[in-house]
Amino acid sequence: MSSRANRRPARSLARMARMARMARWLGFDRNPLRRGTDRVEAVLRLVLIILLVAVIPAAAVAAGRWADHRALHRAELERATDHQVTTVLLENAGASGVPDPYTSVQTTWVRARWQPPGQPPRTGEVLAVVGARQGSTVRTWTDRSGAVADPPMEHRVIAGYICFAVMITCVLSWLVLLAAILLVRRALDRRRLSAWEAEWRASGPLWSGRRS
Repeated sequence: MSSRANRRPARSLARMARMARMARWLGFDRNPLRRGTDRVEAVLRLVLIILLVAVIPAAAVAAGRWADHRALHRAELERATDHQVTTVLLENAGASGVPDPYTSVQTTWVRARWQPPGQPPRTGEVLAVVGARQGSTVRTWTDRSGAVADPPMEHRVIAGYICFAVMITCVLSWLVLLAAILLVRRALDRRRLSAWEAEWRASGPLWSGRRS
């Protein structure tokens, strides 16, 4: 029982020592040598910690939710207005250019004809698998005007938009915060230098007079 009782005050003292070191690092201790600029810098340091720990992550989450909402709305709008039609290839789909190393299914643009809903037939280029023969059919997405359109966004594309929004928000926030810190530190250093020069002008002659 005595050993346990002795451990509790030791833990309390260690906790108080850590808190004192933290307060000294933040600049919130009762050091009489701290100037007004030091106290301002201490407040800015605390604000910086709050921004890094809470505000910037919250902004990143908000940006991700906004990107998710926008992407889902766009995907729903595309599904409501776009249509899949059957296109007939007017030529063979031969390989062209350098193969895409990120997919095993190579595609190329081929002239084709299709019938948009409620509109006259149209002719243009559509994506088809390399090797498709003339006269074969390909399912293609078209917009409300009947022109070839990209397919509605998939889940992986939406996830990419969300990640991009979060990364851009974090990077821009850090850059703005860094620029603000540098500007404030420069202003505080100028204030300190001016104060030191004023104090030296006031105390310098006294020191030089004593030495002479």
